[in-house]
Amino acid sequence: MRKLQFLLILMAMMAWGNTNCLAQKKQNISVLYLGGQSDWVNGRSEGMPKKFANEKDFQKSVNQRMAAFSSLLRKYFKTVKTMRAADYRPEMSANYDVTIFDGTPPEIEKGGRVYDDKGNVIDYLRPGYVPDDFPYPAITIGSLGETIGRHIGLKNDWYCLCLDADAHNFRASHPIFNGPFKTKMTLRKKPTPEDAFHYKYYYDGEMPDSLMMWQVQTRGYATDSLFEIGMVARPWGYEDSPDCEYISSGVCLKTLDAVAIGRHGNFMHWGFVASPLYMTNEAKVVFANAVAYIAKFKGTRIVRKYNDRIATREYLKELKELATYDSYKEGFGYRNETKKRQRERYYAALEKKNKGEKLSADEEYYLNNTDEDIDEDYSMADQLRFYQKKGIFEMFGEDEKEIQEYYDHNRDYFYGGGKESYTITLDTDVKGLGFANNDIRLIDRAISLWEQGIQKARAKRILTRYTLCRFNTPQEWRQWFNTYKDRLFFTESGGWLWLVNSTDPSIPGNDYSVLKDVCQPQDSKSKQQEQTSHENPVVASASYDASHKQVVVSLRIHPGYHIYGKDRRKILIFQLKSR
Repeated sequence: MRKLQFLLILMAMMAWGNTNCLAQKKQNISVLYLGGQSDWVNGRSEGMPKKFANEKDFQKSVNQRMAAFSSLLRKYFKTVKTMRAADYRPEMSANYDVTIFDGTPPEIEKGGRVYDDKGNVIDYLRPGYVPDDFPYPAITIGSLGETIGRHIGLKNDWYCLCLDADAHNFRASHPIFNGPFKTKMTLRKKPTPEDAFHYKYYYDGEMPDSLMMWQVQTRGYATDSLFEIGMVARPWGYEDSPDCEYISSGVCLKTLDAVAIGRHGNFMHWGFVASPLYMTNEAKVVFANAVAYIAKFKGTRIVRKYNDRIATREYLKELKELATYDSYKEGFGYRNETKKRQRERYYAALEKKNKGEKLSADEEYYLNNTDEDIDEDYSMADQLRFYQKKGIFEMFGEDEKEIQEYYDHNRDYFYGGGKESYTITLDTDVKGLGFANNDIRLIDRAISLWEQGIQKARAKRILTRYTLCRFNTPQEWRQWFNTYKDRLFFTESGGWLWLVNSTDPSIPGNDYSVLKDVCQPQDSKSKQQEQTSHENPVVASASYDASHKQVVVSLRIHPGYHIYGKDRRKILIFQLKSR
């Protein structure tokens, strides 16, 4: 009997041992880890706190962080190489399955400002750290998603450097939470982050007062001001292309769907900034799973987001909110409270200066904000003029209902492409055809117009504006469309473009280098009104004359053509109804 009991105990121990070995079995994945960050703030900019008294102490912390990542990675993967990012060259990644950017590598392409002939800054070029066609699977930690990604058009951009320690709104079914290394997800209900309520107009339905959260870090900047801060990326349009997937949000100062963990092509954004020294045990396993997961995605991206502040259709929600009196009142109260704090700090700094005492950097800042600056009035009309699209206030004044209806009625026809920050324009070319710009029938219709020789100029503008193709004949356009129409998708965050779902560079339609020739929608009040032709003999535009409170409709008629009075009345009524 005792012999049987001994055998049963021995078998149980062997079974437990085998299970444990299987759970910790190393993956045959090679990892290159590039260090350079610390877990602690080192005065990133003027006025920020510093953890370290000198550079030697800072570098010691960097080495501790690198050692912690090395130990974690070696536990789960067979081949691990750790080095300083400062010594990295992009071609090194070819020898590894995954590259982890936890430090800034040397620039391979300088950034800088672009000036016009008069010396005005017209563009900013971000430095490049990896080639535009970098195909190797990679993870960027914290704000490295912005640093590495901006030059090459990643969606992992800097929405906010404000990510704390907990994750929420995560997709628990995603592979990184399920394998190859098993982990337990301990969830706790916690209050919804207070700042999320400032963006409740983005949330469908009633904003919850609490969320199920999962702890990623044992420390965060909210409870320890000297701890490093994580980064969330913009959520709008993050998943409007097949090469992207949202995985998790986290506690931050922005929307509930701000991207704390996400993948764009071969790059995974791990926005939480803590090293394994300050990760929970569960998070360590999930991070290892993330490494194993991104290793599958060798290859370049399809979509490129070169303008991090590009407006998507979601931006209409904010424009509608900012047109409400409730929004103005909330902002007015916030501004008054801010003015009060500024005023108190201004006079405190002034008193200290008058006493001959030395001022801190913060006190110098508040002293430079004069009392006149602080007391500036701000009306509802000022808010509308500042935030709304050009001409909205002139058309509708402070009529909240009319502004809301304008955005709702024209939702399908807005265009947000180009380099401008959060600029969205009503595309009258598209509206005139009656198809939404994200409806594939628009491209088909534009090609048909060109084939028939009808409204050829409009057709060319639409095809140039919403695709990256530059064909010279309608026959070429038709062949391209018929060949790839089942693989076309529309991306707003990637430039308001129809692209082909393929990473094959030989397929026409995905080459972003042609964007310098992109055709922008014309403003209805532009002095360079569209020219007429035999294909497009009549051009109409409308504007609002605020001084006389009247709508002005302008018509341009090509020589040899005319409009009968009956038709002119129809055109006038259409313009008034469509605004």
